Order: sequence, then structure tokens, then C-alpha cells
Amino acid sequence: MRLKMTSNPQKQTEDTSKEKAAESPRESSPGLREQAPEQHIETPTPLQEMTELLQRTQANFENYRKQTEKRVEEMKLLAARDIIRQLLPIIDNFQLALKNGSASAEFVKGMELIYAQLLGTLEENGIKTIHSEHQQFDPYLHEPLLRADSELPENSIIEEFQQGFTFHGQVLRHAKVKISSGKKPAK
Repeated sequence: MRLKMTSNPQKQTEDTSKEKAAESPRESSPGLREQAPEQHIETPTPLQEMTELLQRTQANFENYRKQTEKRVEEMKLLAARDIIRQLLPIIDNFQLALKNGSASAEFVKGMELIYAQLLGTLEENGIKTIHSEHQQFDPYLHEPLLRADSELPENSIIEEFQQGFTFHGQVLRHAKVKISSGKKPAK
């Protein structure tokens, strides 16, 4: 590159830029760069388009089928939970009858067997009892009805009034309990 000496500094830069452009026309102009070989853009054939459409449709249908199966399972669980809630008072009555029963020993034994069979069937179907007595109070599992002085540590469960149940890990009914205030009873 050559610089021409002129008295006008603007003209000097113009001359320099003109020479620069003349020396390397490929570098200064993006349109004059080396042309890349033509890229071959493939247009999809009707067969390819139909194949892609079929694949998308199959994937959509598979997703729909999975979502429908999931909804059906959720509905089954909801229906079962409603039926089981209706059975809980019957279980409570069994427990009361067994606690307060003054009938013959054979009658009580028969009731205990029926009660155990009922609980076993419920457990096979996802119902589990919440074991509370002498456990620590858990607000997610227990409903405190009373607080009393006791030798047990504070928030320990002293007595269970009504048994609680879970259904597939979710609380169906909280156990109704009496909890310790942690103070020793006055003598």
C-alpha cells in the first residue's frame, strides 16, 4: 500500500482506502468473495413427507394412549378410596365390639378372625393402619384431641381414640390421639 502525500488529510485517507479496495477487491466486498460451491438443498419427496407425518401421528397416538391409561388408573384409585372411606366406620365398630365385648370367648374369637381377614384384604389393596400408641406425634398422621400430663416425653402419644389409615401412602384418615404435655402428673 502506498501513501500519497497531499496537503489535505481527508484526501490522503480517501486515496489510501481507494488503493486498499483496488488491491484486494475480494476482501473488501462481501459479494465478491469466493463463491462456495452451490449447496444442494434436498426437497422432501411426497413419500418422505408421508413417512414423517405417519411417524408423528404414531408418536402422538402413543402419548395419548399412555395419558389415557394413567387417567384410568387415577380414576380407579379415587373410586377405591371412596369405597374404603365408607368401610372405615365398620372397622371402627369391629374394634369397639372387640374391646367391649362381653360375649362368649368363641364369639369374640370369631369376630377377631373376621376383623383380621378384613384388615388383611384392605392391606392387600393398599390400605395400611397408622400405628400410634407410644409414638411421637406427627401432624401429618395424627389429629390431637387431648393433651394430658404424663411421664412420657412431650408430644408422645398416650392413647389412640380412633385408628388412622393410609391409602397408597396418602393419609385417608388421621389417627385421633391423646398426646403428652411432658409434665409429670401432680401427686
